[in-house]
Amino acid sequence: MLKYIGPYEVIASKLETSRYTLSLPEELKKRRIVPSFHESRLRPYHENNDVLFPNREANVYYDFGKPDDQEWLVDEIVAHQWKGKKLEFLVRWNLGDSTWEPYSECKELEALDRYLDLQGLMSNEWEWLPRAGAATKTSTRSGTRRDTRKN
Repeated sequence: MLKYIGPYEVIASKLETSRYTLSLPEELKKRRIVPSFHESRLRPYHENNDVLFPNREANVYYDFGKPDDQEWLVDEIVAHQWKGKKLEFLVRWNLGDSTWEPYSECKELEALDRYLDLQGLMSNEWEWLPRAGAATKTSTRSGTRRDTRKN
């Protein structure tokens, strides 16, 4: 689902190219957001109905000016993938979102220990996680690899 922010004042328009220039706040300008948009990227502003949708003002969700120092909680790690020699984990957050995070961001998480345990690995054996299409499986107890291909 697409999300829109605003409203922002239209300060210029070029009807021949269907482009509009908006008066963007400093927070967006600092992030190098170009203030000129094609009309297909814009939507008319409809004021929020606080009776039907209380506490849903856009600035609550899109405060670009303040750092996000809210601590996000990890529900679980649900998958992993190798990108070359780098390992990423699919992290499911307490708010329902899922994002791919590098090992360096996950190595201290209890959720990683649980995920590795489900994979049959000890917490220090993360490098043995299988790669996509790999024909070998790591045996965690002996530290050796065995071939799992069918003959």
